[in-house]
Amino acid sequence: MKTIYIFLLLVFCQINIIAQNQGFVQTRIVTDPETGCTVEYQGTKTITAQHVESIAGGSETLNINWQFTDPVAVGSKTVVSEAGTTFNSWWLNNERVSLYGDNATPLWESAVPTEWEYPVDMAPDGAFLTVAFDSVVQVFASTSQIPVWERIVDGDFIGVKISESGDKVFTVENMPDGKSIVSACLVGQSDPVWETVFDGPATTFAASGDRSTLVMCQYVGYNTLWVLDAADGSVIYNTSYKNQYPPALSYDGKVILNGDYNGYAFLYVYDDEQESYAEKWNFKVGGGGTSAWVLGMGVSADGSTAGVGTLVFLPGGSYDGEIYLFDTGSNVPLWVFEHCGDEICSIDLTNDGSLMAAAGYGPMDHSKPDFYLFRRQSNDPIYTLSTQGSFFATDISADGTLCSVTGKAVHARIMGSGGLLYNIDSNPGGGAVAGTITDENGAAVDHVKVEVEGIEDYFDHSDAGGNYEIKYIPAASYQIEATKVGYYPFSVSGVEIIEGETITLNFALEATEFPPELITVSHGSDYSVHLEWDCGVSGEGFNIYRKSDPEGLFPEVPLATVDAEIFNYVDENVFPLRTYYYAVTRIIEPGIESPYSNVQEGWMASGFVIDNISVYHGETPVIDGTISPGEWDDAFRMDASDFFGTYDNTPNPVGSVTMFFKVNQEMTELYVACINENDTVMEDHDEVALYIDDNNDGTYPEQGDDSEGNYWAAHYASGNQLKYRPIYGNGGVGTVIYLENPQLEVSDETGHLVYEFMIPMGDDEVWKISPNEENQSGLFTFTLDDPTSFDGYWPSLNQQIFVPTDYGDITFGTDNEVPVPPADVSLTVLSYNNEVMANIEWSQPSMNDFDHFNVYYDAGNGFELLNNTIGTQLYYSASTPAITSFYITTVDQSGQESVPSETVVFDPWTNVDEPLMQSCLSVYPNPASGMATISFRLENTAPTKVMIFNLQGKLVAELMNGELPAGDYSVIWDGTNAAGDQLPDGVYFVRVINPQTLLSGKL
Repeated sequence: MKTIYIFLLLVFCQINIIAQNQGFVQTRIVTDPETGCTVEYQGTKTITAQHVESIAGGSETLNINWQFTDPVAVGSKTVVSEAGTTFNSWWLNNERVSLYGDNATPLWESAVPTEWEYPVDMAPDGAFLTVAFDSVVQVFASTSQIPVWERIVDGDFIGVKISESGDKVFTVENMPDGKSIVSACLVGQSDPVWETVFDGPATTFAASGDRSTLVMCQYVGYNTLWVLDAADGSVIYNTSYKNQYPPALSYDGKVILNGDYNGYAFLYVYDDEQESYAEKWNFKVGGGGTSAWVLGMGVSADGSTAGVGTLVFLPGGSYDGEIYLFDTGSNVPLWVFEHCGDEICSIDLTNDGSLMAAAGYGPMDHSKPDFYLFRRQSNDPIYTLSTQGSFFATDISADGTLCSVTGKAVHARIMGSGGLLYNIDSNPGGGAVAGTITDENGAAVDHVKVEVEGIEDYFDHSDAGGNYEIKYIPAASYQIEATKVGYYPFSVSGVEIIEGETITLNFALEATEFPPELITVSHGSDYSVHLEWDCGVSGEGFNIYRKSDPEGLFPEVPLATVDAEIFNYVDENVFPLRTYYYAVTRIIEPGIESPYSNVQEGWMASGFVIDNISVYHGETPVIDGTISPGEWDDAFRMDASDFFGTYDNTPNPVGSVTMFFKVNQEMTELYVACINENDTVMEDHDEVALYIDDNNDGTYPEQGDDSEGNYWAAHYASGNQLKYRPIYGNGGVGTVIYLENPQLEVSDETGHLVYEFMIPMGDDEVWKISPNEENQSGLFTFTLDDPTSFDGYWPSLNQQIFVPTDYGDITFGTDNEVPVPPADVSLTVLSYNNEVMANIEWSQPSMNDFDHFNVYYDAGNGFELLNNTIGTQLYYSASTPAITSFYITTVDQSGQESVPSETVVFDPWTNVDEPLMQSCLSVYPNPASGMATISFRLENTAPTKVMIFNLQGKLVAELMNGELPAGDYSVIWDGTNAAGDQLPDGVYFVRVINPQTLLSGKL
């Protein structure tokens, strides 16, 4: 057998292109992290442009089919067709649209009389094309630059899409009256098939591949993404939007990817039953800068894969960018490509998601590429393109054989003009292996990993039908292995991959046996999650797996591994307000595991996570940067830790940032203290920020109204500053006001930073806090560590710093009320490792000053304190099989304790098949229906209770309670509770209890 070794070929080619163009407009792009992108125009200049191509291939070198450099115009949008044609728009100078075939000479061009950017589109087969500019939309046949149809409106078009057949055009126009209109028109007809009108201007427009679903987005002042049914223009769904870049959709429109200027990517999936969309996941991008935006977005036609490009703002005014790839089933990236040097503004994927193209600005010194081509399985690009310019748009063909990318001949952030267009042979070459995975009975097996050994990141996972395909494998001989948890691995050696061919390779896997049984996973018992399991078959240990998506796959690498003698695990790497899903496998031998155990949900306690603050009246503190004993005991206290890593992707420990709030009696001064245990050294620009929506109406005022904004309590090397900055509803900000003689001190004398400061309240100055009639405002706060690390962030789930919709409520001058007891108390009896335990659970009371719960128990000697806990679950194991009663109380931050909850009873004999002295108790009829006679005998005189319990261990009725002589008794239960209410049909237990007797029966 002949083995072919494939080496990467690096080709470096430099082409000098000199364009002497006098008198054309120059551009540079300046990006502001708060206000968005602006393009500045000034002067004239002679440009000398150089570009360098660096090409690297897989099994064979990827080639540039052709390229074009425009001396004055800037490439803006590009679309490729299945027929191999490229449709490109040029703007700023010599504005036109150009249709290209297999070379850089256009098939035809059509002038576009506008110097600004404008949208274009092309049908998949390339037969029909469309362009919209100013108030005109045109449709062309591929054979001529003369439009076959045109429509003129009163407004300005900002988006256009053409149907697959080319007979219908969908547009968005902004009207002179400030409204926007989404329309559908049949080519050849002047009147729209339908129109949908929206208040406010549109920002961008997107559509599904089959043009069944449209998305219109509004940014300035409206911040809404609208999803429309393309058949009639009806609105299917709307959600928040804060971007100027279009979202991406799958071919059928059932998957939508959206991003925002706070660095979040959101994936929405259509729910057929609800006939609407729901957010499946969101993800916060990183990059290590002061902030990041999500710009380029792409979704494969089949909805399996999503890509995201970002812009990262670095300290000092420089930029970076990242590329993320996701399986749409999970918000955990398949991989991340870092340090692109500037923004990645355009992403596109092949139909099956096997290839992704990414285009962007590249760094100012052109030391890194402007274009990348990736396989789905790897963040090692198979092709890059570096130029002396920047790219704005890329489009890859459905099958991945052709890609176009267009942009500017000089860097986007440098004054200058001229444009670039590249047409690339994006087929990585190589061969493929495909087949079907079945079990020993011939049934399809999904999620099997099939991997090519000897080369990195060539693999696929079988689908629901057991099918897999690995593409673009360099021609050679390989060993190919199929693996899945719960099956014995199987490999085939000597598989010959041939260039341009697909080899069929099927696998039949044998299942392993005897998985563990996951007995319990804790539900909010404390700051961690506790697992217990059983396994009757020996092995070499256990693997613990965890996932965050119930429909997703468990990761390949287990969360932890424990010895064969250990049957429990504590997961401490968890966060509040998240549900985790656990399973356990038995390690049969290295590399071979049993099937997964049953899957159970688990979560940590979260009673301390709040979204509203009650500010109490309190004594005036000494503002000295020191928390003196008792000084803030009368204040409202909250955990403000950034335990989600919400803005910087660095989660901080629960309890690491604590904030205190109180007001004076006159409510003219708000006192705030903050302890940041994450920050141990006081540095320039350490600060606490408070963003306050004074009237709590969920929005900031229009520009010119400076009454709402944010405060900074900041430490600088030059001195402490308390500042106020107005914020406007359109995303703009006003002039910063520096408060004179601020009451603000910051100290690190305790080994971590402590802030104390006062913010004035009242309506006599525009910058003062002025709450609404209910003494309530909206609040968002963060704590910053010099100057990019967000140690504190509240509310923890708020995702829009400048949009108060999801701010928390802060109410000034409230009373500190006594808490209420927990409700929904239940008890379940568990048998584990020959031990009988009680699992007691209850619900978290709705309160914002929770401190802990007290759990009381009575094992026959009266109630006493058993334990205190922050959780809503407690496991109890008795040293003796005594019937034990429990109740719980709630304790707030000031030590106030609620009245007891309802009582539940732990009967160790509930799970015993033959209860003690069962023959001495009978129930007639059995099973009972409506009314039952309970008969029993007492051998001794003693205080005795006859009680009825439900399956959850709750006491529902007490039939007798008092001193009873020895003898025979009968008591009738009519199926009602203590209040006389009829209980629902079901299983109940009767217990006859006294110091010498325990009788148990089922009703």
